Amino acid sequence: MDIDIAALPWIAIVAAVIVGQVVSTIWFVALFGDPWAREYGAKDKKEHTKDVPGYVYAVGLACTFALVLAIALLQQALAVTSLGAALELAVLLSVGLCVATLVPGQAFLRRWRVALLASGSQVAMILAISAVLVLLG
Repeated sequence: MDIDIAALPWIAIVAAVIVGQVVSTIWFVALFGDPWAREYGAKDKKEHTKDVPGYVYAVGLACTFALVLAIALLQQALAVTSLGAALELAVLLSVGLCVATLVPGQAFLRRWRVALLASGSQVAMILAISAVLVLLG
């Protein structure tokens, strides 16, 4: 496997981080904000949002950057250059890594809705990030 960090498409990486954050925001605010908030004991997304410490958003951004960088490195190592191949890789990563590692933890806690909401968000992010990286890279 040949990894060259200097050769990564850094403009595409920045764009993919932004897209990942937008997808996450749309998912947890516009689409599933209230159900997500209720899973954490708040009555609605407004109450939940005010209870979230500001540093959590920085943690989310750092995690999105790590996700984007990992996908970019995998695309480089596997010579992924087409949208179809990028989406195939995204599905593999989503099911084989994301869902397979996220769901069991929530299953043991019997928090199936959290597992579904969080997995859905991550899958949507991985698909979008992978597509942006190959389209702009």
